[in-house]
Amino acid sequence: MVKSSAGFAAGYRTTMPSDQIALETFDLGYAYAPGRFAIRHLDIDLHRGEVLGLLGRNGAGKTTTVRLLTTLLPPTEGTAVVLGQDVRYGGRALRSRLGVVLQAESLDFVTVERNLTLYAFLWGVPREVAKTRAEEMIELFELGEARRRKPWALSGGERRRFQVARELMHDMEILFLDEPTVGLDAIARRRILRYLKERARHGLSIVFTTHILHEADMLCDRIAVFHLGQLLALDTAEELKRKHAGAREVSVTFTAPPAPEVRTELARELEARGAVLLERVEDLGAPETKVAFLAPHAEELLPWLSHWAQSHSLELERMSVEEATLEAAFLGMIGDLDSTPTDEAKGRLRPSGALPPGRIGGLT
Repeated sequence: MVKSSAGFAAGYRTTMPSDQIALETFDLGYAYAPGRFAIRHLDIDLHRGEVLGLLGRNGAGKTTTVRLLTTLLPPTEGTAVVLGQDVRYGGRALRSRLGVVLQAESLDFVTVERNLTLYAFLWGVPREVAKTRAEEMIELFELGEARRRKPWALSGGERRRFQVARELMHDMEILFLDEPTVGLDAIARRRILRYLKERARHGLSIVFTTHILHEADMLCDRIAVFHLGQLLALDTAEELKRKHAGAREVSVTFTAPPAPEVRTELARELEARGAVLLERVEDLGAPETKVAFLAPHAEELLPWLSHWAQSHSLELERMSVEEATLEAAFLGMIGDLDSTPTDEAKGRLRPSGALPPGRIGGLT
């Protein structure tokens, strides 16, 4: 069982800047070769207690962004200010205030339990606090049976849980998580996401990259969408869905079939409002009590539909709208973009991040 917030509130220190800004970037960029950029013109910010998600196809620049913000790579242009310090000059003092879980593994040769406490000691966590915290992490990440094993002897899922657990052993002000739930089952992922959300409520700022879109929807306060090294959008999941999810399906069921001429009138009115009618095989030959259509602004049509049915003395049994998803919004933003950079973009974006037109790559 995940422990309540009280279980860690006293033990974990969070001292964010008084202005509530944890990090900011200004026209940030990184070129891995002259004129060939992995990321460019990046302007994002992160607030205290906020979870910021980074989404994009393979090669979009998310991992590079994490490495820039954690001082593992030096920017080649622009500026990044993390906890009030320029990342170019923050060095070890800045890194000591950050937690970082990257996709690459780092495993040691002492037991899981000893590894956790040693890691805490290295960051100055008092011995008794470290022991208590290690037990909390072992329980949260379901490492009880593995506590006396060496990390290199763990299964793939256990190694990933251990890696995330170890980073959570020390006090930090910003936590960077690059694909932290890779290899974890659905139950473990949900427990960890709930724990991270609780930590954020107590002031921990989190930067979170994932290719599992419903994780981002569940965890993140705002989401930055990357494409070919540039930022496409930065907004809440709800706003991204509202703006970019595209047409959704609406189903209207009447208590009795409308007359053919009334149904024709309804089809004409819906099409005039941008809707596309759907024909269902299962409805053929059956009393046509249901009308289904696709509409770009589905909710806005519901009041009109209700009024229209009432004016035609039709009784509605139910109306439903398919839920907008973050996946639909993501595809709406990048699905129709040409993955080959334009002439204007050449020299700014990384060609190796491109996929053939019409294919959507994995998100990392």
